[in-house]
Amino acid sequence: MALDTEWIEPALLITGDFETAGDPFAAITGDFDGQGISCGVLQWNIGQGSLQPMVRHAGADTVAAHMPVYGGELWAAAEKTIPQGLAIVRAWQISGVLKPKIKAELAQFCASTQMRAQQIAAAGRIAATAYRGAARWAADRGADEPTKKEFCWFFDLITQNGGLKGLTLADVRQFIEHYGVVRTDDVVCDWLAARPSSQAGYRDSRKNGALWRDMIDNDDDLDLFVLSYLRSLKSNAPWQGVVLNRKAAVALKGGWVNGELMDFSDHFEQPAEPEQSAEPEA
Repeated sequence: MALDTEWIEPALLITGDFETAGDPFAAITGDFDGQGISCGVLQWNIGQGSLQPMVRHAGADTVAAHMPVYGGELWAAAEKTIPQGLAIVRAWQISGVLKPKIKAELAQFCASTQMRAQQIAAAGRIAATAYRGAARWAADRGADEPTKKEFCWFFDLITQNGGLKGLTLADVRQFIEHYGVVRTDDVVCDWLAARPSSQAGYRDSRKNGALWRDMIDNDDDLDLFVLSYLRSLKSNAPWQGVVLNRKAAVALKGGWVNGELMDFSDHFEQPAEPEQSAEPEA
């Protein structure tokens, strides 16, 4: 099944907003991880061979139009072997840091209409996995289809955390039954407020503990909020607050993440059911 762009694009934007400042489709990093260059929302790269087909599908004319100086070299890197491609893009860097003019051209190319479409297409398989997870969650809750928000929640989960690690709706409902509907959000918000300074994202966690307290007014949001909390506890201890900040910010359409107060309301105003389209070229 192929999901419509109206679902995949906001999922990419939300996950990208957590990772980068500015347009996440234009995110560019150098060779800090040994992959040569990494580009776009999900950091497709030369080292793993994931960027090259996207460049080729975008086309030589698009590359030349948006990279008038270095486009020929990028095109060559996309056509040659991975070791040859790595040699080309590493020559653009000093100690793994891209030279500013090259980085600017790469960002301009990645933000182009053609490359933006390639990024959405390349995310299709991850999106399909996320949709299946969201659909199972919705079915367990008695819904025919997942909401776009649930899909985006699972998309961020798949790209950043791998999966639910065995958690189910039954675990969520057991938690809510144990503490009671009225107290459940307080338990989670108390946990957030108590994050020690030794944990990543503790400032955001403490702000979210105040922001999210007593703001949940429906069962759907409460279930996804508790799922966010339970999944965070299965993460490595230093990063549990970060995981909860991200997941609950999607569940509640906003929150503090990486020092920024994010509002995702606009992403979820589209109709709940996705239109189906042909499988995009990746």
